[in-house]
Amino acid sequence: MLLEALSRFNEFFTLFFVFPALLLLGIYLTWRLKFIQITKMGAAFSLVFKKGEKGEEGDITHYQAVSTVLASNFGTGNISGMAVALSVGGPGALVWMWVMCFLGSIVQFANCLLGVKYRKKLESGEHVGGPMYYFCEGMGLKSLGTAYSLIVIIAAFAVGNFVQVNSLALPLAEMGVPGWVVGGVLSVLVALVVVGGMGRVAKVSAAVVPVMGLLYFGAALVVLVLFADQLPTAIVTLFRSAFGGSSLLGGAMGFTVLKSLTTGFDRAIFATDAGTGTAPMLQSGAKTKDPVIDGIVSLVAPFMVMIVCSVTALVLLVSGVPAEPGLQSTGLILHAFHKGIGQTFGSTIVITALVLFGYTTILTWATCLDRAIIYLWGPSWTRPFRLLYILVVPLGALMRVDLVWILADLSLTSLLLLNLIGVTSLSREVIADSNRFFRPELETSAL
Repeated sequence: MLLEALSRFNEFFTLFFVFPALLLLGIYLTWRLKFIQITKMGAAFSLVFKKGEKGEEGDITHYQAVSTVLASNFGTGNISGMAVALSVGGPGALVWMWVMCFLGSIVQFANCLLGVKYRKKLESGEHVGGPMYYFCEGMGLKSLGTAYSLIVIIAAFAVGNFVQVNSLALPLAEMGVPGWVVGGVLSVLVALVVVGGMGRVAKVSAAVVPVMGLLYFGAALVVLVLFADQLPTAIVTLFRSAFGGSSLLGGAMGFTVLKSLTTGFDRAIFATDAGTGTAPMLQSGAKTKDPVIDGIVSLVAPFMVMIVCSVTALVLLVSGVPAEPGLQSTGLILHAFHKGIGQTFGSTIVITALVLFGYTTILTWATCLDRAIIYLWGPSWTRPFRLLYILVVPLGALMRVDLVWILADLSLTSLLLLNLIGVTSLSREVIADSNRFFRPELETSAL
């Protein structure tokens, strides 16, 4: 009963608050910044691999920064989350995920720009940033920064910890591995990296992200090739589900469309974190000359994540798995790959991807937790919270699937709404800084 009430509240919250706010701000920034999430995508990729230059201040390279953001994004939301999206919101949820990603990426550009612009340098020499800093320094609202940081703590445990472990435990349980074993092993592996701080997380992410992304993406493409004759039907189904019915508010068809919309936005928020403000927390330590450069670089992550999400959704649709009863979350993905490339190989690919995706996501959310703790109480408090974060990892394997997902959705949509308030308030600064940077003579020298 409680879970159903929370789910309905989250749908209402998304539909009447998050969706309109993101829609209006996303359209406004896209227009004023001349569709840079399209026009500057090439520059974004080139900057990721560009070598550092003299005069840059920061702790990690742009490649490490983007890898860390992708490590956070390339979590179980790309796999289990897509199964949840299609089973709850229907195929049309993917279309609304595309809309959310397009609008969210311009917001991500803005908050990464602001994250570097207002970042702070600790006594240790480490750079920290995020929405809490531009709430406090840019808007003069320390209380909003405090509220945001407290929700980040909740999200770190719900999104970065419990959901990841829970999604890993489901397929491994079917193989006879107890949940407490999964949680225990993960706790040890997380501890080995988290105790080393942001620098170690960035190095691990930079090494693991390319491997896990190519592994999963390649296997998914093989399944799509094998079911190529089903692709046209699947694509038609996507758009019919997203826009079906003459009236979006009329009858059962209207309810289906609204369910697709809210589910698509929730899953896109979970998969990409675009607009939630977590990216600037992870990216604010990048070596850079100009905050606008970090905004441009931030466009890479949502684009890459949505490609993986789209391929996952299409694998589910062409294989016909969502229509089969008795399966949920990761079980749907496993069954789809079983049908495409065989049970042994399919299980190996999905479980390996899940383990790598989930592991790196847990690591990067530990960094977000650190940033929130530093803002609230200072660096000395990070160690006990890191220990707590490591110790509760096994709990995620024992929790109910629907409970962990609703907690994750509520915390992320709350972060998004608060961050939209900050980006909206500081949007003039974002536009002014961008216009200054994109003057031909300055842009050429910087890029």
